[in-house]
Amino acid sequence: MKNIKKILLIMAMTMALGTSAFAASGFEFILNVPFGINYSIPTKDLGLKGSIGYDIGVDAQLGYMIQVSSGFGISVLADLGYSADWYNYSAGTSVTADSSNPDELGVQATESFIVFNFHSFKLGLLPKFNIGVGSRGALSVGIGGGVKIPIAGKIALPNNAGGDMKRQDIVDFFSPSVIGYVKATLDYSLFFTDNIAMNFGLYLGGDIGPKIKEVKIGGNAFDFGLQLGFRFGPKA
Repeated sequence: MKNIKKILLIMAMTMALGTSAFAASGFEFILNVPFGINYSIPTKDLGLKGSIGYDIGVDAQLGYMIQVSSGFGISVLADLGYSADWYNYSAGTSVTADSSNPDELGVQATESFIVFNFHSFKLGLLPKFNIGVGSRGALSVGIGGGVKIPIAGKIALPNNAGGDMKRQDIVDFFSPSVIGYVKATLDYSLFFTDNIAMNFGLYLGGDIGPKIKEVKIGGNAFDFGLQLGFRFGPKA
């Protein structure tokens, strides 16, 4: 009987400690709109130069946050969403006759670009460290990655060449036919209730871009920007 009482007491204490330690644990859902710029790094042996492009999308992050201690929790989140990316590469300067003033002879120098535009479904994993700030705030630092799967796109070449692409075109002409990505995020969440907050954040990342199979045109990119959204879940 004494042993049973001891066991019941230990179980009760364990449950009490567990309830206290994980009081703020729970399901977490974040909906963000990231938008920013990127700098593409082209294949080195083709004479292309890097240039600035841009990206925008919608991210849905869902998973679970575990409170490790008061004011500190760890989230494990799936990173799903849509991403539109424009990768620009400078193809050099071309010289043409300047027809803007017919009374004068001259030339006009125009910088030409190769542009890859992809519309992709994004699938990845984003662990986060959450730190409570005051009674209504929280900072979150995330490091993760995954793949973007282009479902459509467009190539723009000098002299208005290029065209639209579907998923099968991308598979046929590019290797790899997906975009690998890594990213780091820093978010501040302002909580209006115990579980609903608005998100203000920054992101920094890198993309491993597709390359045309035959000529190896393409490259990688660094990207950075802002993200705004809403968060549902515990504060930490």
